[in-house]
This record gives sequence, structure tokens and C-alpha cells, in this order.
Amino acid sequence: MKSKFLLLLLLLGFSQLQAQLDTQKRFQSDTRKYYVWNADFQKYELVETEYEHSVIDIREIGSKTNGYIVISMVDNGQVRMHHGSIYNFTKDSENEGAWSIQSKFMRARLIYNPKENTMTYMYDSNDKRYKKLMVFTVSPDELPDANLKSVVKMD
Repeated sequence: MKSKFLLLLLLLGFSQLQAQLDTQKRFQSDTRKYYVWNADFQKYELVETEYEHSVIDIREIGSKTNGYIVISMVDNGQVRMHHGSIYNFTKDSENEGAWSIQSKFMRARLIYNPKENTMTYMYDSNDKRYKKLMVFTVSPDELPDANLKSVVKMD
């Protein structure tokens, strides 16, 4: 009887291990707008519209509040990368998802608007607000499986 009970507990434990799923979403962008906060006018001002390629990867490990985000951008022929760990996720009534990100040197926020197909990346904050933001026009990659352990793209 004890062995059957122990076997049942083990099976329940293993089923809980399989319940944790890793998901990865990849978004591509060929246009982004770069804004900087102007303290004199108390508003964000458009500095530049860039027509260069960007990739935004969101990897959620086990839940939407755990994982990491990588944003790689081509900027004047050079690659820039912003990345950080996800520590919070919120979703509003309009289905906009917002991930809060932190790394060793910064805190940032990434907001996805599915209606307009845009991602807003806010970073470089002071006590009151984020001083810089980028708005990416995105399209999600067509991934065959939403629950991927890794994404490898071969031509």
C-alpha cells in the first residue's frame, strides 16, 4: 500500500514538472522611431525615424513574469543590443502586454500593442519617467510551434 501511495505521489510530482512551459516570441521590425524626453516642453520629441532592421525576442520561462528579452538593432551598420530579465508582466483591457525588464545597469519597459502592431521600448529612466523610448513597427515571426525550447532559422 505504501509503495502504491509513493508511486502516486511521484507521478503527481512529475506531471507538475511537465506543466512548466517555455515560450518564445520573435518580432521583426524594419522601422523604428526614436524619442527623447524634453524637460523644457514636458513632452517626448521625435529625434529620428530609422528604417533599419530590428529583432525582438521575448522568452518566457514557466510564467509571464520570468524570462528575458533581447532587442537587437542594426544602427548605421552596427549592431546594438539591449537585454534584460523579466521581473513583471501586466496586461490591460485593450490586450496590451507590458513587460518590466531589468539588467545589471538598467531598468526598462516593453509594451506590445497588437491593434497597431507596435512595440514601445522605454529605457534610461530618472525618478519620474523614462527619458528615451523607441517605437517599433513589428510583425511576429511565423513560428510552427508556440512552445519552443530554442529557435533556429536555417536558409
